Amino acid sequence: MRRVALRVLILAAALVTLAVPVFHMTGAPGFSAIPIASACSNVGCVITATNPAQIETFVSPISVTSPAFQFPVERATSAQVTSALSLKGAVGFTVYDLRGNNQGWVASLTSSGFSSSLFPLSTIPASALTLDGTPSVTTTCLGPMACGKGLGVASTTDLSTMPSVAVECPIEAIGEGVYAVSVPLLLTIPNGPPGFQAEKFASYPASWFGTFTVNVMEGQPVASFTAFSCPPFSTTTAAPSSTAAPSSTAAPSSTANPSSTADPPSDDGS
Repeated sequence: MRRVALRVLILAAALVTLAVPVFHMTGAPGFSAIPIASACSNVGCVITATNPAQIETFVSPISVTSPAFQFPVERATSAQVTSALSLKGAVGFTVYDLRGNNQGWVASLTSSGFSSSLFPLSTIPASALTLDGTPSVTTTCLGPMACGKGLGVASTTDLSTMPSVAVECPIEAIGEGVYAVSVPLLLTIPNGPPGFQAEKFASYPASWFGTFTVNVMEGQPVASFTAFSCPPFSTTTAAPSSTAAPSSTAAPSSTANPSSTADPPSDDGS
């Protein structure tokens, strides 16, 4: 009786195993998707899993300059304010991509906020800083070779979340580039208990200190840059721009036949 029950359990387990649905999953790990995989339960079936990979070589490391704070560094005190205070400015930095492989990068910006030792309860948080439009990127390719295009990235999140502000679109070409980035910012200083930051900032002379940090990330899958409005990456080398054919040389104008010389008059006057 126990053997019959055991056989029934084995048969039931086999039926449950065969009833498992077959899945086919696609994507890349770490980028909000699942690796490509397959599953089956047939005799002789081979299960496979595929994941994209890339190897990069470079000439020199990528580097970035310290962010330059371009807000009004001085502001005259004013009468007491009762609401939030807004200031506009910008933060600029330059990315030197000397790798030569043009595989792209993503730059993000964050801040520590601002504080003054005179008003320890009136810290201005990093969340008070937001992007005031799309950053601008000036791209300069070094030498005769090509370099990826730089693009500004608009964001609606504040600087406490480290938003992306600029990218280099990857291209299949060898070259180096310099990317000057300017990020427009809006500083909205809150007001109210317990710090009344806007009131302190507007009415009292003091120094407020803070930091900005730029992070430049490289080594991401080239296909992920389409999320930043970059064109799709091509695995074929871009053909050089066609050189305009020289204009045809005009044929020399034909020399006019010399006018016939009149015969001199004869002796008889004819």
